Amino acid sequence: MNATFGGRNLREWISLIAAIAVGPVFLLVGYRARLVFAPAAAAYILVCVLIVPLLTVAAGRFRFPAWQLAIISVDLSVIGDNLRLNAIHRSEIPSTAFVLWAGGTLLSSPLPVYFLLKPLAPRRRWIVGIMITLTVLLLWLTIKRITG
Repeated sequence: MNATFGGRNLREWISLIAAIAVGPVFLLVGYRARLVFAPAAAAYILVCVLIVPLLTVAAGRFRFPAWQLAIISVDLSVIGDNLRLNAIHRSEIPSTAFVLWAGGTLLSSPLPVYFLLKPLAPRRRWIVGIMITLTVLLLWLTIKRITG
């Protein structure tokens, strides 16, 4: 069987496609379940904490792109729906997009960070861990500054 269409490689490509589709599917399921406000926010958190890491694991060598594609897909779906409903003004798109991306990235990061650190030597693990910690702190402080 050709490696391009079988086994692991196929799973990786399907994971990338699923990462792109997770946003529209999240939105569709939210509308079908009639989620608004707090339940919709809880569903967003659930998608970021559970679904996105699962897609990341399945993506194999495409872990980082699948992780970020899934976050961006969900965020673009939320922003697009808010624009469709006139719930946000166009001037709010950059700050909303950043807060959703940073929040989704932070919520879904434990598993991708584990896979990043796992193959590293202990000394490199500490260095990369410190850099990741500083990045998380910077993202968190920026979110706090934007949201007030």
